[in-house]
Formats: sequence, C-alpha cells, structure tokens
Amino acid sequence: MGLTLLNTLQDYRGRHAGETVWVLASGSSLDHIPASFWSDKITVCVNFVGSKLDLQSYYSVTHYHCDAAILAERRPDLPVITPAVDQGGPAAIPEPPQAPCIYFAETASQQYAGFDAERHWPTEPDHLVVGPTSLHMTMHFAAYLGAAHIVLAGADCGRLDERTNFTGYAPGTFPLDVWESSLRQVAARLRRDGVSVMSLNPFANFALEGHSFRGPTVSIN
Repeated sequence: MGLTLLNTLQDYRGRHAGETVWVLASGSSLDHIPASFWSDKITVCVNFVGSKLDLQSYYSVTHYHCDAAILAERRPDLPVITPAVDQGGPAAIPEPPQAPCIYFAETASQQYAGFDAERHWPTEPDHLVVGPTSLHMTMHFAAYLGAAHIVLAGADCGRLDERTNFTGYAPGTFPLDVWESSLRQVAARLRRDGVSVMSLNPFANFALEGHSFRGPTVSIN
C-alpha cells in the first residue's frame, strides 16, 4: 500500500477513516510474525521500527528530531511525524530537521513518569499526545488518521524469552513499569473516543507456546 506525502499534518486527519491501523513497536514478539504479514496493512511505526523491518510502506512517528532526520534521509518518500519541540533525544540537534516528508505536531510538555492521560491529553484537534515513549504518540496518530481499530504489535512492555527487542533493533533504556502503566492509560483514552485498541499475540494462545514472558505485573512460563 503506497503512501502519499501531503502538504500538512492536518491533511492526514481522517485519511484512513474507519480502517484498521497497525501500530508497530520494537518488542521481540515481532520476531514471531512473518514479514509478509505487513505487506497489505496500514502500519504506523515507532521510531526506526519500519526501517529495521524493511517495510515498503509505513508512517513513522518519533519523539526525537535526530531520529526524524535520519528517517527522512533513509526514506524521503514516506511520512515522518515528530513533535514541534524535541522530546529529549540522546542526540539532540540544534535546529528542527527540514524535509518535505517531516510533519511537526504540536504537543503538551513531556511529563515522563508523571504522565497522566486524563490530565495531559490534548484538547486541540490537531495536537497529539506526548507520553513517556514514542509509542503513545504513535497510537494517537493512528487514531488521528481515523482508525476504527488499532492493533498493537511488538508493544510487549516486558521481556519475551529474556529479550526486549526484535532482532536487529538496538535496545535502549526500559522503564517497563512506566510504559506498561501509561500504555493502558492511552488505550483506555482512545477507547473512550470510540477507537478499539487491542494487541496481536503471535502465538496460538495466551500460554505463548512455551515461550517465557516477564513484565512488570505478569510472569508466564
């Protein structure tokens, strides 16, 4: 599915109204999903996920201007959404990157562990939420596109077989308890707006076919 670069961020509002949008994070559960599965899906990817999975067509959302610049250089034909104010990336750059494929979204201030979806959810229709990770803004952008259903993949918030990220994705700092808590808040807020939010389990059932999972609130196998 090809994507078109539009003039402004606002032009993307409702572009996929009523459709299912898949939000891809970097959890190691993605190792258990065949690459061909994504070929006909509308995918909105966190940071470098789309690039690392070598997807052909996807939206990228990142909190960090440095990452936005790299993504725009790698795939100038695909939309990159980033906050108007850099949200504290490890390699901050002095000026916001400029490229036709980069779209800046107004957000509230980053609250990190103090994030509360009820208090920090934007009230302006063209503003996006900023939570402790880029995943939350990615989810909100999927809703901004008009998604009726958001399906999360790789939003593991834990360690599957003791690994936090899919093969080839560099691990970072993981305040998993903060992520897990805020993920539930963002999902609940989007559901209140009428968007269904669910997660893809790549295994036959919740028993995970013998794989182990360790998260802040659950342990399996």
